[in-house]
Amino acid sequence: MKAVVFPEPETVVVKQVDDPNCGPREVVVQVATSGLCGTDLHIFRNEYMSDFPVIPGHEFGGEVVEVGEEVTDLQRGDRVAVDPNLYCGHCYFCRNEQANHCLNWQGVGITRPGGFAEYTAVPARACYRLPDELTDAQAAFIEPVSCVVHALNRLRVWPGDEVLIFGVGPMGLILVQALRHSGASQVVAVDKQPARLELARQLGATATVAVGPDQAETLRELAPHGFAVVVDATGVPAVIERAFDYLKPRGQFLQFGVTPMDATISLRPYDVFRHDWSIIGSFALCYTFQPAIAWLANGVIDVAPLISHNLPLSDFPTALRRFADGETLKVHVRPAVN
Repeated sequence: MKAVVFPEPETVVVKQVDDPNCGPREVVVQVATSGLCGTDLHIFRNEYMSDFPVIPGHEFGGEVVEVGEEVTDLQRGDRVAVDPNLYCGHCYFCRNEQANHCLNWQGVGITRPGGFAEYTAVPARACYRLPDELTDAQAAFIEPVSCVVHALNRLRVWPGDEVLIFGVGPMGLILVQALRHSGASQVVAVDKQPARLELARQLGATATVAVGPDQAETLRELAPHGFAVVVDATGVPAVIERAFDYLKPRGQFLQFGVTPMDATISLRPYDVFRHDWSIIGSFALCYTFQPAIAWLANGVIDVAPLISHNLPLSDFPTALRRFADGETLKVHVRPAVN
């Protein structure tokens, strides 16, 4: 089969590889659509938890074409989305409902072959059947929407809260929509790309602010006492460090964007103490596929405007470069398209 491979950090090839073998508790999925994510870029740069070589891709859905001998709840022809976070179910964290911190964690497209391929073998327990009304494109968004659901489970947005989001790429745009449904009175988006700010307004942002010399003054006018919730969806350390300037007393700061593993910021502990701040991390997802499917199936989250490119596997290297340069929104790779 044809697949994208990262043979080592900073290297990508598209080549023929062996078809996957189906274990007794696995299924083989023919990938319909797989989404390119910022985490894939971190994996490519060896800034994440990946093994090399690896076939990347962790946002995907498709059709079951082979079923392991011990699998009883799936059959050939089922359309599924795949939760890429594989939990053991028996370690300390799994037994404390914190499976995203599983001590034996594995990741589809991270530590084992993923969805930027024509076929991939995955544990049957990681598969979720898709409602008939969900498109292949929506199916490829279930994983990123699940990450946003987990983030909102970690936060407590009170009615009337003012929310500020730094970065409105695909994930930021999903956050805009989710937070507009959370009871917030304002959802303000900051980005350096005018087209993304316009899309944020269309998807529910109450105000948008361009990065620049007038940014601080404009944000102070929108929220004179600061914002109750500040979200980083950029993963850029310099942005994260300055984001605390806009957090009001008793505010919550959510670190959603993925930074390089060795990145640091400067923060005064006294400010955390003095302002009653809560600093919240949100890593991946944690059994949040079902609510994400419900959001998508019922139109709560509109992902169609977030897709800027649909490409074949052969165009992946170019797509990765353009994605890294900020030239795209969500790129969907369709392995069956030549």
